[in-house]
Amino acid sequence: MPAEVTTSRRRATGRTLLIVSALGTAGFAGWSMAQLQQSGPETFLAEAWHAFGLVVFAGLFALVAWRPRAYPGLMELTILHSAGMFVLAFSNQDAAGSTANMVLHGLLTLALLIAYVMLGCIKAWGRQSAPAPRKDTSKNHNAAKDSGKKPVGEAEQRKGLDRDPASPAPASAPASAPRQESAPAGQAQPTKPMPQSLPEDRPRS
Repeated sequence: MPAEVTTSRRRATGRTLLIVSALGTAGFAGWSMAQLQQSGPETFLAEAWHAFGLVVFAGLFALVAWRPRAYPGLMELTILHSAGMFVLAFSNQDAAGSTANMVLHGLLTLALLIAYVMLGCIKAWGRQSAPAPRKDTSKNHNAAKDSGKKPVGEAEQRKGLDRDPASPAPASAPASAPRQESAPAGQAQPTKPMPQSLPEDRPRS
């Protein structure tokens, strides 16, 4: 019981961190979009790309918070991006907005790492698709064993289903009936010979 409580708390903590990260990233994305009106033509597209990229990352954090082990590689990519942005902002502190980016991406990288460990997102790589259910044919075999008959295959079952139930089964000829040989097609059967003498030609007694 204590182990289950600890696991549930760790998952709740990891998901809370991801939700907070998603909300913080979405808020920073809104602030970046508001600053687009003050940007010059030379930096407008770069700042717009950064703002919309933050919206995408906020959605990714929400997806991972919803299903932590359903997207292998997603958390690793977001952690790599945030860590790279933190390193660039830290190494170029003279650039405009370097302090804000360093604080944002530094906290974001730390929160993502903690959530990654607590939620066990590494296990997402080991998930495999469930095999398709196999058709159970043991019932037919068991029924055939009980009745002493051979198991009916699928082809025979389909053949029986295709037969019209209203049509009667072909009657078999009786065993005692003599078998008549039919003449080949196109060949006339031989006729009886005509008598040589007629009744009128015979002498009357």
